Amino acid sequence: MKKVLFSSLVVTLGVMLFAGPASALCYRFSLAGSEVGVCVKGDSFADRKKAQEICKKGESKDCGNITSTSSSCHSNSNRCYNENGEKKRDLSGY
Repeated sequence: MKKVLFSSLVVTLGVMLFAGPASALCYRFSLAGSEVGVCVKGDSFADRKKAQEICKKGESKDCGNITSTSSSCHSNSNRCYNENGEKKRDLSGY
Protein backbone atom coordinates (compact mmCIF):
# COMPACT_ATOMS: atom_id res chain seq x y z
CA MET A 1 0.00 0.00 0.00
CA LYS A 2 2.82 2.40 0.86
CA LYS A 3 4.48 1.74 -2.50
CA VAL A 4 1.26 2.53 -4.36
CA LEU A 5 0.79 5.82 -2.48
CA PHE A 6 4.42 6.79 -2.97
CA SER A 7 4.25 5.96 -6.70
CA SER A 8 1.11 8.03 -7.20
CA LEU A 9 2.68 10.93 -5.31
CA VAL A 10 5.78 10.81 -7.52
CA VAL A 11 3.67 10.70 -10.69
CA THR A 12 1.49 13.60 -9.51
CA LEU A 13 4.51 15.75 -8.65
CA GLY A 14 6.11 14.93 -12.01
CA VAL A 15 3.00 16.01 -13.89
CA MET A 16 2.77 19.24 -11.90
CA LEU A 17 6.42 20.10 -12.50
CA PHE A 18 6.72 19.23 -16.18
CA ALA A 19 3.23 19.66 -17.60
CA GLY A 20 2.02 22.67 -15.68
CA PRO A 21 -0.39 25.02 -17.35
CA ALA A 22 1.07 27.48 -19.82
CA SER A 23 0.25 30.97 -18.73
CA ALA A 24 -0.11 34.14 -20.70
CA LEU A 25 -0.85 37.65 -19.64
CA CYS A 26 -1.63 41.14 -20.79
CA TYR A 27 0.80 43.55 -19.18
CA ARG A 28 -0.23 47.16 -18.62
CA PHE A 29 1.99 50.20 -18.71
CA SER A 30 1.02 53.70 -17.58
CA LEU A 31 2.04 56.48 -19.97
CA ALA A 32 1.09 60.11 -19.35
CA GLY A 33 -2.22 59.31 -17.68
CA SER A 34 -3.31 56.58 -20.10
CA GLU A 35 -2.66 52.87 -20.29
CA VAL A 36 -1.01 50.72 -22.91
CA GLY A 37 -1.50 46.94 -22.89
CA VAL A 38 0.74 44.25 -24.35
CA CYS A 39 -0.46 40.64 -24.43
CA VAL A 40 2.07 37.82 -24.74
CA LYS A 41 1.92 34.07 -24.29
CA GLY A 42 3.95 33.62 -21.15
CA ASP A 43 4.65 34.90 -17.67
CA SER A 44 8.40 34.52 -17.33
CA PHE A 45 10.98 37.26 -16.85
CA ALA A 46 11.82 36.98 -20.56
CA ASP A 47 8.11 37.40 -21.47
CA ARG A 48 7.88 40.52 -19.33
CA LYS A 49 10.96 41.97 -21.05
CA LYS A 50 9.41 41.08 -24.41
CA ALA A 51 6.23 42.98 -23.47
CA GLN A 52 8.32 46.01 -22.47
CA GLU A 53 10.15 45.93 -25.81
CA ILE A 54 6.89 45.63 -27.77
CA CYS A 55 5.48 48.61 -25.87
CA LYS A 56 8.64 50.64 -26.43
CA LYS A 57 8.61 49.94 -30.16
CA GLY A 58 4.87 50.56 -30.57
CA GLU A 59 4.80 53.78 -28.55
CA SER A 60 8.22 55.02 -29.76
CA LYS A 61 9.36 55.61 -26.19
CA ASP A 62 10.24 53.76 -23.03
CA CYS A 63 7.06 52.51 -21.37
CA GLY A 64 8.64 52.06 -17.95
CA ASN A 65 7.65 49.31 -15.56
CA ILE A 66 4.62 47.05 -15.71
CA THR A 67 1.84 48.54 -13.60
CA SER A 68 -0.61 45.61 -13.66
CA THR A 69 -1.60 42.40 -15.44
CA SER A 70 -4.84 40.86 -16.66
CA SER A 71 -6.15 38.28 -19.10
CA SER A 72 -7.36 40.82 -21.67
CA CYS A 73 -6.85 44.32 -23.02
CA HIS A 74 -9.44 46.81 -24.23
CA SER A 75 -8.57 50.28 -25.44
CA ASN A 76 -10.74 52.81 -27.23
CA SER A 77 -7.57 54.35 -28.67
CA ASN A 78 -6.11 51.09 -30.07
CA ARG A 79 -3.35 50.90 -27.49
CA CYS A 80 -3.30 47.13 -27.11
CA TYR A 81 -0.45 45.26 -28.74
CA ASN A 82 -0.27 41.53 -29.40
CA GLU A 83 2.94 39.53 -29.20
CA ASN A 84 3.73 40.41 -32.83
CA GLY A 85 3.58 44.13 -32.02
CA GLU A 86 0.32 44.68 -33.92
CA LYS A 87 -2.04 47.35 -32.55
CA LYS A 88 -5.50 46.11 -31.67
CA ARG A 89 -8.55 47.54 -29.94
CA ASP A 90 -9.38 44.32 -28.08
CA LEU A 91 -7.31 41.32 -27.07
CA SER A 92 -8.72 38.53 -24.93
CA GLY A 93 -8.09 34.94 -23.94
CA TYR A 94 -4.62 35.47 -22.50
